[in-house]
Amino acid sequence: MEKFMFIFWAMFFIIMLGFCHVDGITHLDSECSQARNSTGNTVYRSNLRSLLTSLATNAPLQDGFFNASVGNGSDRVYGLVWCRADASPDTCSKCLNDFISIPLTDCPDSKELVIWSSTCNLRFSNESFFGELWNKSSSSTYGNSGLDDPAVFTRGFSRMETLVPSVSNGPLMFATNVLDVGDNGERYGLGQCSRDLSKLDCQNCLEELLTSYREYVLNRTGWEMLGVSCGMWYDNFRFYDANSSRPNPPNTSGG
Repeated sequence: MEKFMFIFWAMFFIIMLGFCHVDGITHLDSECSQARNSTGNTVYRSNLRSLLTSLATNAPLQDGFFNASVGNGSDRVYGLVWCRADASPDTCSKCLNDFISIPLTDCPDSKELVIWSSTCNLRFSNESFFGELWNKSSSSTYGNSGLDDPAVFTRGFSRMETLVPSVSNGPLMFATNVLDVGDNGERYGLGQCSRDLSKLDCQNCLEELLTSYREYVLNRTGWEMLGVSCGMWYDNFRFYDANSSRPNPPNTSGG
């Protein structure tokens, strides 16, 4: 079941374009707190612009993760971004630069915003949140993928559950796996958490996605479950970039 926190949120929109290579943003959700916590403070807006530019510039140079704050006192704004670890620096940069226009145009007076997609995630607030798990909002889609053999789906979903510890223990909080399902080919999985999370919060984030959306993606050959702090991707083709310039993620395979 998809779950969203609607109280006080003034803006919510979804773009669902189906599955494709990581170079495209295939799924986008966002929420801002315009009604709950708005500001006409030009200093805060200026700090936000500087922060968003800094996040989009630095994250691609830091293995796809960066957090920072700008300003002082009530004008201080905190921000964090992360890209999927198999995304190239160019892909990460493009995604983030597309993202930074959203808060400035769609909810310019907001002091809080979360955006999550298949490729990159953004969050900012006037209160420090680094190291905190965000599980108030998440989403899932299976795009245009067809139905799979139920027995194969069960094996694949079980393999995604066993991927969780590998993600939380990885240096980039990122891991992939491959499942050989014989005549049905192979199934590929990927999981990732925001690197400011503790190992326990990372595991809890991923496990909550799997629990919340299992029935929604039941027997689908491909799906993705996305949150602000973590995400899981699964399909019957190698959708992630196996030749990424980033450090090789942990990988397991077998029947």
